[in-house]
Amino acid sequence: MSRVDVIIVNYLACDCLERCLEGLYLIEGPSLGQVVVVDNSPKPPPAALRERFPWVRWLIQDKNLGFARGVNAALDVMDARFVCLLNPDSRVDAPFLARTAEWMERHEDVAALAPLVVDPDGREQGAARRFPSLSTAFFGRSSLLSRWLPDNRFTRSNVIRGTAGPVEVDWVSGACMVVRMEAVRQVGGLDTRFFIYWEDCDWCTRFRRAGWKVVYHPGLGPVIHEGGRSSSRKPLFSLYHFHRSAVLLYAKYDRSPFRVGSLLATLGAGFRMILLSALSWRGR
Repeated sequence: MSRVDVIIVNYLACDCLERCLEGLYLIEGPSLGQVVVVDNSPKPPPAALRERFPWVRWLIQDKNLGFARGVNAALDVMDARFVCLLNPDSRVDAPFLARTAEWMERHEDVAALAPLVVDPDGREQGAARRFPSLSTAFFGRSSLLSRWLPDNRFTRSNVIRGTAGPVEVDWVSGACMVVRMEAVRQVGGLDTRFFIYWEDCDWCTRFRRAGWKVVYHPGLGPVIHEGGRSSSRKPLFSLYHFHRSAVLLYAKYDRSPFRVGSLLATLGAGFRMILLSALSWRGR
């Protein structure tokens, strides 16, 4: 049985991180390889937390490296065949690492896989997505329109839910993603130009362009993802990087004449960011 290494990038979420590590140890123990926590917080995790989990390898940074650099730092010390990216505000609710590794061993053309990821209330979160388009700005997973009208056809085209079995998709969320290290060695780690957000979409796109498959498998899991714990600490900072990374992603793959698409994406993202910032400020 292949053991699975786990990477957790933490930023100001030690309360969630403690529950996450507890669940990993209790539920996934025999399936666990190396568990690496990359901590980007301004202050290091409490000594009591580190002492409670002596089986964790702690990579404590002296500044916030961002998610992509944090993951890449951990990838450099990994030696398992499969690695799971897991957010600190996620909790393993049932064993899935060993089953995921076994499934990926039988499907050798799969580079990345996401299990069923659910909200704390049990609703399917939408870990699988289509590559973003213009409609994603208004009907993405976390958009206001998707929250108000979750079953509209535009949201359904962007966010994949309710599949009966494994399905090939464009990309899966880095909140819980298992990747094959052979594929990582081929395409490289996460693109560090993405500080936070959209680096998972870019990674999956690079996997697919190199001939690999990306799969969402709702029969594995579930993993409970609270979501937004780190970003809620600095909402405007997070809002800026969400839109900056979205523009970077679009520009990276833009094939429109004279890169008109990138210009429109930049203008649209700027307008959306200003609007949401104003609404956030007004709601205080």
